[in-house]
Amino acid sequence: MPRARPGVETAIISEGSLPVDIPSEFAGSVVSLLARAGEVDDQVAAICQRAGAAAGATTVVLLEIDDRSGRLRETLRPHAGAPAAPGWLDEPASAALTSEVLASGRVRQVILESTTTPALARRLGTPAAVLAPVLHAGHPLGLLLLGLPGVLPALEWSGRVVECADGLAVALADARRLRREQVQRRLASLVVELGRSGTPWMTQDRFERFCVDAARAMPADRVDVWLHDRRGETVNRVASSDTPTSGGAASVPASDPSHVVAETLRRPRARLLGTPLEGAAGCATVAVPLQGRRRALGVLVVDGLGLPAADIVLMLDLLDGIGHLLANVIESAQLLDDVLRTRRELENSFDSMRDLVFVCRHDGRMAHVNRAAAYRLGRQRDALIGQPVAMMVGPALAAWLTTPPEGQIDHAMPRTTELDDELLGGTFVVTVTPVVDPSTSRPGSVVVVRDVSDDRRVEAERANLRDRLARSEAMGQLVAGIAHELNNPLQAVLGQIELLQRAHRFPAPVAGPLRLVCRESERAARIVRNLLVLAGPGQMARRPISVNSALRRALALRAKACRSAKIAIVRRLTDSIPTIAGDTVLLQQAFLNLLINAEQALDARPGRIEVTTSYSARRKQVSVVVKDSGPGIAPDVLPQIFEPFFTTKDAGSGLGLAMTLRIITEHGGEVAASSKGRGHGAVFTVHLPTTSSSKR
Repeated sequence: MPRARPGVETAIISEGSLPVDIPSEFAGSVVSLLARAGEVDDQVAAICQRAGAAAGATTVVLLEIDDRSGRLRETLRPHAGAPAAPGWLDEPASAALTSEVLASGRVRQVILESTTTPALARRLGTPAAVLAPVLHAGHPLGLLLLGLPGVLPALEWSGRVVECADGLAVALADARRLRREQVQRRLASLVVELGRSGTPWMTQDRFERFCVDAARAMPADRVDVWLHDRRGETVNRVASSDTPTSGGAASVPASDPSHVVAETLRRPRARLLGTPLEGAAGCATVAVPLQGRRRALGVLVVDGLGLPAADIVLMLDLLDGIGHLLANVIESAQLLDDVLRTRRELENSFDSMRDLVFVCRHDGRMAHVNRAAAYRLGRQRDALIGQPVAMMVGPALAAWLTTPPEGQIDHAMPRTTELDDELLGGTFVVTVTPVVDPSTSRPGSVVVVRDVSDDRRVEAERANLRDRLARSEAMGQLVAGIAHELNNPLQAVLGQIELLQRAHRFPAPVAGPLRLVCRESERAARIVRNLLVLAGPGQMARRPISVNSALRRALALRAKACRSAKIAIVRRLTDSIPTIAGDTVLLQQAFLNLLINAEQALDARPGRIEVTTSYSARRKQVSVVVKDSGPGIAPDVLPQIFEPFFTTKDAGSGLGLAMTLRIITEHGGEVAASSKGRGHGAVFTVHLPTTSSSKR
């Protein structure tokens, strides 16, 4: 029920309080107006008309206090009168009068004069007026103005006007409640709309649309959303209703207690700030913490929000509820983003595996396969889903997959086998791991098929190489022993022939065969020496040597022979290349063998031999290339040229290139031969590792 006023004051005419007479039938009529009128506007209009009728007013104006500006604005004018205009009662005398009426809470009747209240007299257009404050719970909501044709005695009308003012207070308070509920529903719908956007990621434009719509719905000067970056330990403003965001930092340390955003982050509820944040022009600033279930997510800041004293607690509760809804949406989006990112990472890892992976249901049909498995089977992944995995592999693997393990107590343990699969094409290590859920049932299994064909081939090649090396070492020891035993009698034969040639002059029939014996004995001795080098123990004295120096000595030894055969030698030696660790004599012998091989390839015909050296800092190796202009190496001969005793020359021993390979290998390097075919010459490339950064 409306409460009784302290009294009615009549300014200028009389002083003091007059008795308030409230007839019960009139009071009932105001209550019935509040109960029967459907819309708040209808209630307000009916009550204002009743108040005007009770006082005989010619003009009735209802002024309501604007929440944001604090000024009186015209809400309703049921009777004809002065046209509506902004700035009601801004004139100092009228403003002082209305402020006094609102502060005292008492109805006053005043005589309007152009000298004392010019604005009020001009707007109402009457000689007198009644000013009735509209109060709710002790807080002013507005002011009812009744323009009178003359001064009235406070006998019949005063109590009725007071009752109408109280009825208006109830109606306006109800209207404000409805507006708050509308704001709450609108804000809640904006949060729901934010969460229902097409993608799970909270993008900046989505947040900015929310801020703009929320600022319009409240209304407020500005709405900002700040989110907590846990990794960076900062709170960042991700969106604002201002575009672009005006004023203030876009990021603050989360541990900064002096900044309202960082301080609000740790609070449990919304709070009203003493001054607008960052110079906002509104009436109040509210900071709302966005608290998730496990951590602080951010802060919602509302600047320039109109908050009457009676609505502060209600508005803070409303924004707290909106903050909880917004926090739930943000946390759900972040959790979904984490789940999707984790899923993408797992799928990328799943598809990046070189092994074939089949995820099977309990009936052995495939539920998922990785990219490698689909590629190996030559099928699209979608076409493989639902197919029995046993139909995609060979019979041996299919039989193993479908046969339950024997003697295995724990059937949840993985089992592994290695077998050849003709359908997949290769040797595979297969592992089947049952998938067990919390109810201990087995909904399926994961089959991992690893191709070990290359590994097994490499292992076989290594075993074969080890056998060959073992046989080679044994053969080397045998050859070294035989060469050593042959060397002694050969040296004795050569020595005796040389003595005979010096001591006697043999006739032509004897001298010819003797020279042939001497020449062939020297050739046999040379072969024996090469065998001793080839089958040597591989232990040489290493010291820093220059590749260019060893190469120049080898070139000097063959210079005369090349000039005689009209073979041009082209040198392209790179200066200042690092030294290598090795034996100068052996390295010179290796280069000499390559040069002799190039000369022999020209077969006593004019031609050219190109010798090039270079250095690679990235690989840390020196390269030597010997290229001739001869006929080249046949493709069927190329793989065998470094084998001992293999030769395509009538007078060759087949040990020169084998010795070169042995020497370069002893120096930690490698040598390779190449040829583009007949008529394009041969190219021998030697790579030797460097030992220091010194240049020679």
